[in-house]
Amino acid sequence: MIHISRYGRRLKTTMLSTMTAACLTCVIIIPFVEKKVFGNEVGYYSIEINGQEIGAVNSRVEAEEALADARMKFSQEYDSVVYMDNSINIVEKSKLASKRMTKEDLTDSIYSSLFSCVTDREDLAAYTVRIDDFTVTLASKDEVIELMEKVIGKYDTQNEFQVKLSSGEDVSYGAYSVDMVQSELRNTATDIVAAAIDGASTVTASDGTSNRDGITDIEFEQNVVVNETLAQGANIMSVEAAYEEITKEKAEKTYYVVEEGDTLYGIASKCSLKLSELLELNEGTDENDIIRPGDRFVVTVPKSEISVVITERKTYEEEYEADIEYVDDDTAYVGTYTVQSEGEPGYHKVTADITYVNGNKTEVKYINEEIIKPAVAKVVASGTITPPTYIRPLSGGSISSEYGYRWGTLHKGVDWYVGIGTPVKAAASGTVLRAGFYSSYGNCVDIRHSDGSMTRYAHLNSVAVSAGQTVSQGDLIAYSGNTGYSTGPHLHFEIWIGGATVNPLNYVNR
Repeated sequence: MIHISRYGRRLKTTMLSTMTAACLTCVIIIPFVEKKVFGNEVGYYSIEINGQEIGAVNSRVEAEEALADARMKFSQEYDSVVYMDNSINIVEKSKLASKRMTKEDLTDSIYSSLFSCVTDREDLAAYTVRIDDFTVTLASKDEVIELMEKVIGKYDTQNEFQVKLSSGEDVSYGAYSVDMVQSELRNTATDIVAAAIDGASTVTASDGTSNRDGITDIEFEQNVVVNETLAQGANIMSVEAAYEEITKEKAEKTYYVVEEGDTLYGIASKCSLKLSELLELNEGTDENDIIRPGDRFVVTVPKSEISVVITERKTYEEEYEADIEYVDDDTAYVGTYTVQSEGEPGYHKVTADITYVNGNKTEVKYINEEIIKPAVAKVVASGTITPPTYIRPLSGGSISSEYGYRWGTLHKGVDWYVGIGTPVKAAASGTVLRAGFYSSYGNCVDIRHSDGSMTRYAHLNSVAVSAGQTVSQGDLIAYSGNTGYSTGPHLHFEIWIGGATVNPLNYVNR
């Protein structure tokens, strides 16, 4: 009995020691072995696609290599870019007990799973139409084409052209140019042969275009490009809304260049403005201002984001005018024009390419002309004489009376108020015609110049030249005074051109 009790106590002690050792092994030895075996803190690495575990390997390097190999193998199945809806993650796992794969097996498993992630590219892509710096975005290429055809359809009423989106070397990947192509072949083998004009034939048309009337070309004035973009987050518009945005006309400031015969009222009317609006746009301009060809005025014109440029071939009959024929006139100044004979309009039949921008005619290019009735040119004489330069005939003084009508009669010159005895100079070189008292002019000097013009200096106190004397520009000819019909000391100065007086202030400084 004593022997059995001692054996029982020994057995109990052994069991306790064994259990304690086992616990220590679980707590200490196994984690140590795990680190030694796997070289890290986790048990394995799992590949998950869209949250589903595909397989596992012992190291991250193996997982990354398997993923790369699977993607490479998958991409070789497609000739172009594919769109995928997937989420691929490499996840660290801390379990020791799990089925591991070889890298090759994991590659195959990933490769097979990727096919289920392929999605239709149209589900992810939208299309942005860029018109210079303005953009609208539509849901599909078909809607882009519908939009562009709606834009040109306003002018291509016979649907002779269709819109196509083209990708090529001149545009980047994911970008398309907008091309207009004829709906059917309109060109024929018949060339346009010009009719004889005054015995000489124009050249045969060689631009390859048809001799039939109709639209020959449609394009946009702006640079229009279509770019693929991600639909997610894009401000996608309907075709109708996009059309409204790009065709809506807004007032845009521009310049109008004055042409012969223009008036301020006419310019305002041409630009759909009131005269008051035109004057407001051009600060400092008055409705009574004289305008000349070449002057520029700020105007506003309605302009949309996109402009359709159409070239249309037309054959029609019309009156026409011959170019003005200029002849030299050795008796008139340069810049002087005199009509010697009026021309007569002719009549011709023409084929012309007419360019319109948003329906407004901008250019006419004649392709063929058949003269029915020749036009007679207007003949205009152009002066060849270089006009003399005149200098101010005295120094100092102030204008007391200008050229023009006063008290019902024409004041034929300009008056400078100066003290008696102020030196008076010849305004230009010439020959003295008169030097002495002359009616209401009092003491007066007249000088004839080489171009036939004459200058007169009146109300002089005394003269310093005599008739027949030749003087040079700037020579002393007299002294100012108050003789004749005069209301006070001054110099009265006249310029005569072509037998009539002109405003001296148009030729000399004040």
